[in-house]
Amino acid sequence: MSKENRQFFEFGPYRIDTVNRQLMRDGEVVPLKAKAVDTLLLLIENRGDVLEKDDLMKSLWPDSFVEEANLTQNIYTLRKALGNADYIKTVPRRGYRFVAEVKESADSVSDLIIIKEKTSTRLSYEEDFEQDPHELGAHGSNTDQRVIDLTAQRIALQIPQGSSSRSQHRLWVALALCGALVAIGAAILWLRNSGIPFESVKLTKFTTTGKAVKAAISADGNYVGYAVSDQGQQSVWLRQLVTGKELQIVSPQVTDIYGLTFSHDGNYIFYVSQAQNHLGMLYQVPSLGGTPDKLLEDVDSPVTFSPDNKQMAFIRFSPGTASIVIANIDGSGERTLVTTHAKDAVRIGPNGVLPPSWSPDGNVIACPVSINSNQWDQAIYGFQTRDGTSHQLTANHWPAIGRIEWSPDGRGILATVIETETNAEQQIWFVPYPKGVARRITNDLTDYRDLSVTADARTLITIQSEKKANIWLAQTGDLDHPTQLTATSYDGLNGLSWTPDGKLVYTSQIAGEQNLWITDLKGGAPKQLTAHAGFNEQPTVSPDGRYIVFLSNRDDQEHLWRIDIDGKHPLELTHGTSDRQPTFTPDSQAVIFRSSSPPKLFRVGIDGGESALLLDKTIFDPNISPDGKVFACGYRQAPDIKSKIAIFAIGGGEPKLISDLPAYYGRLQWTPDGGGLAYAARQQGVGNIWVQPLDGGAPKQLTHWSPNPIFSFGWSPDGKWLAYASGTLTSDVVLISNLAR
Repeated sequence: MSKENRQFFEFGPYRIDTVNRQLMRDGEVVPLKAKAVDTLLLLIENRGDVLEKDDLMKSLWPDSFVEEANLTQNIYTLRKALGNADYIKTVPRRGYRFVAEVKESADSVSDLIIIKEKTSTRLSYEEDFEQDPHELGAHGSNTDQRVIDLTAQRIALQIPQGSSSRSQHRLWVALALCGALVAIGAAILWLRNSGIPFESVKLTKFTTTGKAVKAAISADGNYVGYAVSDQGQQSVWLRQLVTGKELQIVSPQVTDIYGLTFSHDGNYIFYVSQAQNHLGMLYQVPSLGGTPDKLLEDVDSPVTFSPDNKQMAFIRFSPGTASIVIANIDGSGERTLVTTHAKDAVRIGPNGVLPPSWSPDGNVIACPVSINSNQWDQAIYGFQTRDGTSHQLTANHWPAIGRIEWSPDGRGILATVIETETNAEQQIWFVPYPKGVARRITNDLTDYRDLSVTADARTLITIQSEKKANIWLAQTGDLDHPTQLTATSYDGLNGLSWTPDGKLVYTSQIAGEQNLWITDLKGGAPKQLTAHAGFNEQPTVSPDGRYIVFLSNRDDQEHLWRIDIDGKHPLELTHGTSDRQPTFTPDSQAVIFRSSSPPKLFRVGIDGGESALLLDKTIFDPNISPDGKVFACGYRQAPDIKSKIAIFAIGGGEPKLISDLPAYYGRLQWTPDGGGLAYAARQQGVGNIWVQPLDGGAPKQLTHWSPNPIFSFGWSPDGKWLAYASGTLTSDVVLISNLAR
């Protein structure tokens, strides 16, 4: 039997087999599709050099026309598979470079035992796991999911020619391998027969009004506290599970209430109340009713309690920093445990008002963080309560992590997470600690945005929410008689924009993805413009009608991208941090946008290039006036000062302050005549468009529609039509029981 030389490339803990086209980490196969392996090999073979995107695409798809998004997805997949180590560098506007030190080695195929054929028997802990049919099942470093393929039948072994003792040794190795596989399969079958974890969980809708926004359950499981949002006000209620009796413990007020948390003994509910443009205030209220007491100011997350119920921890944000703060349960003795900065490799609190979680042994505070300077690469880290030192608690990485809670026995962490960049809905997972396979508890199309668990770990409470909208069209002279334009229930939720010739570009969520679509109001089927390339939103059409610029996370970061009006030729325009809210200059040659933390104003040319800082002030939602001379935006002079609607000259200078930024603010839009600024507001639960005069006078109500939120809107270029996305935002408390593990 002839020997075939096999070449390997080795870098870090990884080894790639060029014959079998497999990537391995510490001897275990990392599941990758064939095209992703081809991409990695091309990068390694040309390591140190910049591979242009066009050259990569021609090499990978020589006989096909494909969009750049396919290459972007391959690069994203590889980075995840490589544990998000910085092996593959993006060279802006050019391509990619492989920068790791690589060692080459060779081996002989006949010196190895190769399992060539497999049966179709597969045992999987995950429903959403893809495995190349030619790969031996193993666990991938990107999500730490396991898939076991049983190979009990038709196993072909290649034994090298040579001494009989060596052959016998190889045979025994092969037999041992087969025996191990059978044993693993038998063990997993036994586990399956004894009950898959979380297989029989029961979901019970606890409220049905669609108005619950936050929830918590007491440790003994006897009480549920939840916040209700109704007609622009929020209140807190307590329900006894056994009797069903309810009690309002915080009266309705114009504020945002979040972070409901029971004390361990169940005697108090803690919550954060944050009025528009004010700091968050931490309150405690007796569970059975009483006067709320304010404990702390400047609190930016729910609190978590130490096991002895004597201390609490929370997150506090300052410009460019985020800290974990510990205080006594009465609010005294405040101290900062750890602070991270916007440019740090590990950054606390990547998604806003999300809480830490104190471990049952009292030694660690767990917290979601962004890692590797990548906003859409998040993990759960633990911070030692004695000195603030940190380490990664679990092997899993996700695009976004929401609320987390330690299981009461300390054997894992419950978390709401976004599983892929193309899906904005959070699902509930259980992540074993210190090691093990992450397992889904929920698996549906709705969104879970809160989490609280009982002391016996058998019941949890969450908020299940759903946002729906369709696009409507009204003539400017007859706004009170609109007609419905779309009917998928998920259109325009995150932006719409007109073309000069009267078409409409908008976002639509279908099959778990948010993409851009375009429709001709004169008839014809809508056309999809983006697909399988991250989460795409905030579209804006250039005044000349050639391009669409939009926000996308297809390269793992929130950057601005440009496509032709027909969806072709995607181009990444920006490379900053949280690049959002684009608006075109009237000549279509540039885009201004907000970026960084705290947000500032930048400008980038329509063909990309370096972004230029235009305004070093805390601004958001910029929108250039029709004449291109000024722009309007939200502006905050200092953290403790109310945000204002402001107008700046394009060249900078001091702003003209128009008015306080209104509550329930929607994106600012200039009116067609440039004489005012329009915004969508919800006043007393009613969704309507209001116009703020530039002279600072009282805002005027423009529309008188239904009591539903308006998610986006815009006038046609000729000012004759108004398109808007309106729908419903419902959220209810859901009780999940039978959480036996």
